Amino acid sequence: MKYIYSKFFIVFSLFVTMQLLNLTTTYAQCPYGFPPGSTLFDTTINTPPGINILQIKVPQADPMAGMVTCLRVCISITGVVDSVSVENNSASSQTADVYYIRTDQVTGPGLSSPLTNSINHHYGPYNLGPSDGILGIGSGPDFVAISKDTLLNAVTVCQTITNLDSLFQFYGHDSITYNYSITAFTNVTCTGGNYNSTVATSAIVRFEFEYCTCPGYILPLNLRNFMVTKAADNKAKLNWAGFNDPGYSYHYEPQISQDGIHFSSVGTVPKNASVNDMYDFTYTTRQDESGEFFFRVKQVYANGYTRFSDVKQVTLKNSLTPKFIISPNPSNGIVGIKFDNNEGGKMMLEIFNVQGQKVMQKEIVVSGTSYHQVATLQSGVYWLRLTDVTSQLSGVNQLFIK
Repeated sequence: MKYIYSKFFIVFSLFVTMQLLNLTTTYAQCPYGFPPGSTLFDTTINTPPGINILQIKVPQADPMAGMVTCLRVCISITGVVDSVSVENNSASSQTADVYYIRTDQVTGPGLSSPLTNSINHHYGPYNLGPSDGILGIGSGPDFVAISKDTLLNAVTVCQTITNLDSLFQFYGHDSITYNYSITAFTNVTCTGGNYNSTVATSAIVRFEFEYCTCPGYILPLNLRNFMVTKAADNKAKLNWAGFNDPGYSYHYEPQISQDGIHFSSVGTVPKNASVNDMYDFTYTTRQDESGEFFFRVKQVYANGYTRFSDVKQVTLKNSLTPKFIISPNPSNGIVGIKFDNNEGGKMMLEIFNVQGQKVMQKEIVVSGTSYHQVATLQSGVYWLRLTDVTSQLSGVNQLFIK
């Protein structure tokens, strides 16, 4: 009978505090000829035998301190086979070959593909005597073991992240998480086919996470007192103040996220030339959006230099399609629209005839319950489409003119 060998896949979470070092290595240029710098978070971990998964937490870059132009991720692996054993369970002698197969891998934010290092190693052949009838003792001519064998000697693999869309998630005052895993097992061939086998493995791993940075004093973050308030169930109002900097060209981009990690821009706010200028931006949810929303403001200079505000959070509900009543309908020619308990805002009214031709377009400012006389039309059948300018949600009704 052939016994299946043991595999050790024990999950272990290790939260690592990195040591902060100053380096002179650089990877990207900064605006206006200022010298770039780099900050390294560096630690070495000895994984216990049989521990195969580690979580490495790396501090985020302070968005007020400067601009991150890249993140270089490196791992240096010293792989150790703690123990591999084969025991003959047959009454006759056997010859055993042991093939040790291992892959070390790092996955996490910004990596286009996992950092991977693999090795296949052959032990043997070993001549095993007949079974002595005592299983699991770990000695005698029917047993062979390999222990504390180093197969990877500080093998280093690296990847540099430069994509701006990926670098956004490295700003903040928390941490980002990378996962390091070891997959190791043995493939044993025995002439008699009746054996037991076990394997345990560990590693000494150096993790290096190096931020390429441009110092914050190159260009100021012209943004202060950033606040987000709930203007309505489905609207958030962003407010911030700036310090006008006439020497540079820049604009602001309000950004939104529903997981607090992946942000996307939802508009552009141009630079205001006034002193101590005030800014505001209103975000309205779509029909398919609700829950927790995270907001921040990205400041973008003409040369591509970017800065970020703090992140604010608010809970919003999804938006409803604009509801309105055409009154009177049918009509003798006058077209009127009645709104009941509308949240207010700008609406774009479009009227189409039965041939699909647009016969009128008009912007209406709505507030609460109101009535608007919008047009006079000739007899016929028409379609009215009303679109919320902010949310771009639309509603359609039919109109009959006698």
